[in-house]
Amino acid sequence: MPETPAPRRPQADKAAPAKPARPAATSRTRIPLQDRNPITAPAHSWFTSPARSHASKYSGQGRELPLHIVLLILEHLDTAADLARITRTSRLLYYMTLPRLYQHVTLRSYSEMRYVDGSPEGFGGGSPFAAGLNTLVSRNFTQYVESFRVVGDWREHDVDDYAKGRVPDNSMMLQIAMRAALDKMKALKSFAWELNTKPLSTIYQSLINLPPITSFTLRCPTKRIPRPTTLIPPLPGLVTLIIYDIDPLCYPDDFSLLLATSKKLENLMFHWNPRMRESGEESVNLMNYFARSIAMNHIIPAKRLAFYNMYARNTGEGFERAADNSHLEEITVINSMGSSQDPIHVFLDNTWRVANHQPVPYNLKMMKIDNVDKEHIRMMSRFSGMERLYVISDRRGSKPCSTAATPTTPSNMNTGTNANSTPTMNGVSTATTPTITEPQCKNLAGEHLAVIQSNHRGIKHLLLPDYWQLSDETLFRLCQSCPDLEQLGFSCAVPHLDSLRQIIALVPKLFAIRVLVRPNSELAEKIEAMEIEMHQFAVATESWRPEYKNLRYFGLGDKLIFKLGDVVFPPKGKGPPPGTENTLRGKSMGPVRRITRIEREDVNHVEIWGKDTKTFVPSFPFHFGLGVFTVDIRGVLTVWLVYDYDVLDALLMMHLNGFDRSLGLEFGRIKSIGIAIKDSRLYRYSVIQVIDETKYKQQLGATSNKCHLTVYIPGSKYKMKP
Repeated sequence: MPETPAPRRPQADKAAPAKPARPAATSRTRIPLQDRNPITAPAHSWFTSPARSHASKYSGQGRELPLHIVLLILEHLDTAADLARITRTSRLLYYMTLPRLYQHVTLRSYSEMRYVDGSPEGFGGGSPFAAGLNTLVSRNFTQYVESFRVVGDWREHDVDDYAKGRVPDNSMMLQIAMRAALDKMKALKSFAWELNTKPLSTIYQSLINLPPITSFTLRCPTKRIPRPTTLIPPLPGLVTLIIYDIDPLCYPDDFSLLLATSKKLENLMFHWNPRMRESGEESVNLMNYFARSIAMNHIIPAKRLAFYNMYARNTGEGFERAADNSHLEEITVINSMGSSQDPIHVFLDNTWRVANHQPVPYNLKMMKIDNVDKEHIRMMSRFSGMERLYVISDRRGSKPCSTAATPTTPSNMNTGTNANSTPTMNGVSTATTPTITEPQCKNLAGEHLAVIQSNHRGIKHLLLPDYWQLSDETLFRLCQSCPDLEQLGFSCAVPHLDSLRQIIALVPKLFAIRVLVRPNSELAEKIEAMEIEMHQFAVATESWRPEYKNLRYFGLGDKLIFKLGDVVFPPKGKGPPPGTENTLRGKSMGPVRRITRIEREDVNHVEIWGKDTKTFVPSFPFHFGLGVFTVDIRGVLTVWLVYDYDVLDALLMMHLNGFDRSLGLEFGRIKSIGIAIKDSRLYRYSVIQVIDETKYKQQLGATSNKCHLTVYIPGSKYKMKP
């Protein structure tokens, strides 16, 4: 085999004394130790490999980046593919990126075999689900896992064994292998079981032996097959609990003990299978879930509650005492307690109106509902301070939706048998019940807007239903009473431009407007008849005015969404002739706003679009809130937020000794605003520099170098990826 030629060395200076010639390197020649090259990659790859194993101070190359800079760069990688490629770059990046690569693990199982380039996935081995599970069990990467999620459809064999009182072998082997992986996850904080088969006691025993997890998501079975029913044991550190596809006839597990022993539970989401509401089946009893909590006098300290497809009777046994309404900040009620207006549901739904003894949530900040009635308006009139209100509309026309969509579940493929509805796919039925009459609609809309203008004048996000058409005068009074509006979605006739400018001038913080258009209406037909370029031209030639300077997003209907940019002025002497400013030719020659048409997915971070859906998502969205921190005030302060946020461009406030002070006015200046989520993954950072430390301490009355700060970030403009 020919030897690899040694790399050429630079010629010595002529003035330097000549060194004695060294014999050529052969198999019998011994090379001195000081002349040997480092033992790394093969010699032919020393000058071609992008990853250097050794940095020499004599090589003329720059020094390597400090490790904390490399770590900061790696924190901005958010996809598994990018992280996997980085780990193959060098040994240093391998060890620095590996914990992030396995920080969040999702294993997805499919009911049918999938093919890639004509070959089945996992060709020559097992399925990707089995290969991933084998890696977690056999390798030591499991120690880095903080979030573990299994989702999809597990193909069960020998299902008839359940009828004979035995769990099938392949399902039991799944439980055993899953427990072997869970037992090695010493840093696990979040666990989600979203397979179509149930977790057995084997899985729950493993969760008990692990450090307390903070988030647990459970998908219930949707097939009426006899299965073992497990009493879910206590998880004392639980903060978030999500249980969906609940069907009392499909042998769900008993989670009443879990609710009664979770002292730190803040986020609670229940989603029932839409089958019960479609067929009018009264099989849900809420006391099966909350009876232990009531008997133990345990009040769930929930801050966020969400109910989907709830069809149950209010028995008056104290269900309203199960949760602490004084802590409640956000509530979501979709297709529950009278949302559908179907006659088949009126008997059970009326029990919530007649026996309504629910305490008033005085600290409520957000509400997402799909129906407005007298009881809702009466409840809103008993407290004040709501900041976000979203009333979801039905996008299919004048017929109300009777069920919320339930994606990725087998139950969606079953059609309902409601005699008063037309069964459709995805668990959604179209009711044939007449809608609310126009006078009733006007009365509800008037009372609802009156309550907002009187009790909730500081509201920031407001999404109204598309069947409430607001006049120019009503819209003017609403914006005049609520000057802090940042996002507004409403339905109206085409307003005059002069009136629209006056309305926009009343809400200087408004950056997103959405004009709702009822499907199949006369306005919808007119909008579709016009070309998109005409809509874009109209928005561009109107939004350049100073009244719209803070506006960033404008939506017309469901299909037209525009992002507004900078204002472009014409060159001097090339503007429109005098007297032609309002003509079509004059507007085209005058100043315009840069307009870009975007898709619905691009504005999901804006709540009036992102929250306008009945689709169930088994997770709590990011939100802004409060956080208390202890920081060192000497030199530079680094602030860490403890909640999940979706906000960056906002005002940072500080609460010291019982009174608020603006951090940017008296005590320091904000260099950059950023966040860190609960699991301490730093996405961006906040650095606050103290200008006058002595004055700072005197104002605080602090005797030590530490103080407590409460940071509040209102508003929402930018999206942070989880």
